[in-house]
Amino acid sequence: MKAAGIVICVGMFLLTAVGLVAIASVGDVQSLRIHGSANRLFLLQLVFAVAGLVLAVAAARVPPSFWFRREVVAAAALLALAGLVAVHLPGIGVANKGSARWVRLGPVGVQPSEFVKIAAILVTAWWVGDPALDKRRFVRSALVPAAWIGVLVLGLMVEPDLGSTVMLLAVNGALLFVSGVRLRYLFVLGALAAVALGVYVAHDPERMSRITSVFGGGDRTEQAASAGGRAARDQDAYQLEMGLTAFAAGGATGVGLGNSLLKHSYLPENHTDFILAMVGEEMGLAATLPCLLVFFAMAVAGFRVAFLAEDPRVRLLALGLSLHLCLSGAVNVGVVTGAFPTKGLALPFLSYGGSNLVASLVAGGLLLGIAWGTKPRRGRFGDEPEPAPPPRRGEELSLGWGL
Repeated sequence: MKAAGIVICVGMFLLTAVGLVAIASVGDVQSLRIHGSANRLFLLQLVFAVAGLVLAVAAARVPPSFWFRREVVAAAALLALAGLVAVHLPGIGVANKGSARWVRLGPVGVQPSEFVKIAAILVTAWWVGDPALDKRRFVRSALVPAAWIGVLVLGLMVEPDLGSTVMLLAVNGALLFVSGVRLRYLFVLGALAAVALGVYVAHDPERMSRITSVFGGGDRTEQAASAGGRAARDQDAYQLEMGLTAFAAGGATGVGLGNSLLKHSYLPENHTDFILAMVGEEMGLAATLPCLLVFFAMAVAGFRVAFLAEDPRVRLLALGLSLHLCLSGAVNVGVVTGAFPTKGLALPFLSYGGSNLVASLVAGGLLLGIAWGTKPRRGRFGDEPEPAPPPRRGEELSLGWGL
């Protein structure tokens, strides 16, 4: 458990450091355009990184059992719901590019959905990880957590934020499956969720065009799409092409820090969703491949922590946090390489954005707290069991019958 914690800790620091270097190198153009200062984005990200690391250390020092107190779980659920409502309140919520995903807290803008995904994992793990929960009962074992997840999904879709919606469904659905909820219950709920998402996407030409473009939707899709959908698809195709061009230009060793050509407004989201392409252009495969390996090592370490955790709730929380981080990274890599439809999902620890960076570091800190603060299960892949002390005289029979 301690070794896995070290891997997670080192991985967080390395990825955050690479992200800061990349934003300092390629974010100057965007920073000058948005804020009038070439260093503003880097300085903001540095502040977020320090704040996130402080919160991660604090989270790592809290005993995992604390997070499963009833009042703590209730507070997390209420804050998640409040965040989804706050983005629509006048004077607090901030809309950008047709999406209401941010709230303004003084000088700081916060994206609640990043923290909602962590709260969802905590509440789901607390409910389905209860040893007293009868997994044969549909209402308590499946319908109640599905209703909780459904409320959050509805809030995310209203924003709209399809990327966070899919991630939340995937991670929490996996927790229900691993916890032992009956497969026929999960099949029914999964089918309903798939139909709802399909109807939602089918009535949104922009998102439909993104999906069909991956599978070669062709002229038929373009004729059926609206002008807005075609424009969005053209923009997505252009951004993907520029991202792949950045990888190709970087080659094995990159063009050097500060020497990116595509950062000069050729790749619009170079400091956020496509930050890995910028790392590939300036630092080459020599940097992108180690980043992917670090993500993989952190995923393995997180799964090991989940496997060895003795408490069912702690085990599910560790698994959910590990899936949250590694799936977000995998989806982002798939998007920038053209394997998945273009979708605004940040790369944990590297992409610019205070909410995503702080939430990723807090998730890592929670994993560290579990790795270093819980008792591992005994047996295979765990710590070797300590030899049992010899029974005291007169206790042999009582111990045997007591079992």
